[in-house]
This record gives sequence, C-alpha cells and structure tokens, in this order.
Amino acid sequence: MTESTSIIPISDEQAKLGQKALEALQGVGGFLREIFGTVPEDLVGYFGGDLLKVRRAENFARIAREARERLKARGIEPEPPSISILLPIVVASADESRDELVDIWARLLAAAADPGRAKAFRLAFIEAAKKLDPLDAAVLQAISAAPGGSVTPGMRNSVAEQLEASRDELDISIDNLMKLELVDPATGDPAHLTPLGRQFLRALSD
Repeated sequence: MTESTSIIPISDEQAKLGQKALEALQGVGGFLREIFGTVPEDLVGYFGGDLLKVRRAENFARIAREARERLKARGIEPEPPSISILLPIVVASADESRDELVDIWARLLAAAADPGRAKAFRLAFIEAAKKLDPLDAAVLQAISAAPGGSVTPGMRNSVAEQLEASRDELDISIDNLMKLELVDPATGDPAHLTPLGRQFLRALSD
C-alpha cells in the first residue's frame, strides 16, 4: 500500500509537467512541424522527466520563436534539416536562458533550417555554442569587427573597456575561444578568427 501511494502522486505530477511543457510549445507548433515534420507532443520527451521539463520547453519555445522571426525577416521558407543537427540543437539549447546565448541558439536554429545555409552548417558550431559564455560571444564579435579582423596585445585593454569587462575576463574569453578553435592564438600575436570562427559567424549573421 505504501508503494502504491508513493507512485500515484509522481505519475500525476509528471502528467501535469508534460501538459505545461506542451502549452509552452503550442505557440511555435506550426514552425516545429515545418522544420521537424512533427508536433510539439513528440518533442516533450527530449526535455527530460523532472521539474526542469517545463523550463526547458519554455527556453526552446523562445529560441524557436526567434529563429522563426529571423527566417521570416529574410524571406526564407524553412526546410527540415538533418535530424542529426536538429536534435543536438534542441537538447543543448533547452537549458539556456541567458539572452546573449539564446540569441546565438536562435541564429543557429535559423541557419540549420535555411536551405541556403544548411550545406555549410557544421556540428562543430553546436559544440562551440555549448561552451560559450556571454562575454565570449561578445569578444568573438569584437575581434571580427576590429581593424584587420584582429586584436593585438596592445588593443586588449581598450577592447575590455569597450565590453565593460576586466582585462582578465577578456583574456579568459580569448583563451576559451582558442580552445574552441574559433580564435587563434591566445597570447602573443594578434588574436584573429580561424576559418571555423569565420564560418561560425557567417552562420549567425542576418
């Protein structure tokens, strides 16, 4: 009897969480059908079975909305990308709620569903996005926008000030970007984008 009463509340709670997760995804149901060929109910299982299920569904719904709007603004009709790309984006992005990184995931989802960009989309973009912090994303853009596309050691203090970060924070971000093979080198010579870094930013561009 004790075991039965402990199982029923858990089952009821899971059902409630599943329903709330579905409600979070309803607003992007049409977009999900376009790019996944499926309905929101089919995706809920990928968000886990715990109390984070609803939060993950809400996060991904926000990312999907922003991706849909980006494609719409470019006049692009989305096409279903490979499931080997879509599922890693869903799973990785659902835990992200920081604005700067939500924006990156939305841009990556839009790129994956854009027939003009899909062939250049690499799984390495997803792996890099998973390991970015918000400042890293800002530093990557700053390096791209710098004269000559590079930041010399002498420019690092001014770039840190521009980004409202300390010099240590900037150096840590550049080191992380180097580990992700988006920037080279970490110290000494001017930091500049690698070919992967340039392709990554192209995927994110409007």
